[in-house]
Amino acid sequence: SSVTGSWDPLFLGPLPPLCLAAMAITRRSSGLRLCALVGLAAWATWQGAEQSAFAASAGKRVATLTDVKVSQLTAAPMQLDRARLVARHAAKKSSGDPIKHGDTVYIKVMTGRYVGEIDGTTKLEWVKARGTKKDKEHALTIEKIGDKDEPIQNGDTVMFVMPTGVHLDVLGSAVRARYYDPRGQWQRITIVKQDGGPIYAGDQIFLRGHQGEYMDANPLERAPDGEVKARWRDEGEWQVMWIEK
Repeated sequence: SSVTGSWDPLFLGPLPPLCLAAMAITRRSSGLRLCALVGLAAWATWQGAEQSAFAASAGKRVATLTDVKVSQLTAAPMQLDRARLVARHAAKKSSGDPIKHGDTVYIKVMTGRYVGEIDGTTKLEWVKARGTKKDKEHALTIEKIGDKDEPIQNGDTVMFVMPTGVHLDVLGSAVRARYYDPRGQWQRITIVKQDGGPIYAGDQIFLRGHQGEYMDANPLERAPDGEVKARWRDEGEWQVMWIEK
């Protein structure tokens, strides 16, 4: 028989012979009554077996669902622990000293060279990144616009004084060093750290000019002289820089 309640004749077992015997020994009506009683008892037995089988099957399904939910709940703390571990790892990436107003810093571009040289055909004003070591020719002074007592943070506006004593400035795609102008607009650079928070020595940063374009460096195979520009509003591979002390 099936769970839907369809009747299986084979389940009757000894019911037909009993009915025939009862009808032969007693009067026909009594035999029919006895047969009906035996049939009712057999039907009740079948119903009990069907309900037990259904309950056992349902119990298995409930147990399976419970196991799934328990396994999911067991996995949840593991996922939370992994997220906390990633957060702790990200928080520990900045291990250098905080950068403050007036610090001497070194800006390394994606080629691995340091900003510092000033070049040009008629006038020395074009900023280059050709330095292979941190020395006085590549030492820049960072100046913060705003509260100078607080460490420099992501999103702060700063200025960079070149080794020659003039500010680095951005106009269009040109990155040059021409004037010392602490109140100038062209000299204002926004320092960006994708993780946010204070800027530490060794952090990966991006430098955005006042017009919105980020300073970038050409690969050395394209510009062996260490050309530095400000051409796109991207935080891409060519715009990646590092600030060091």
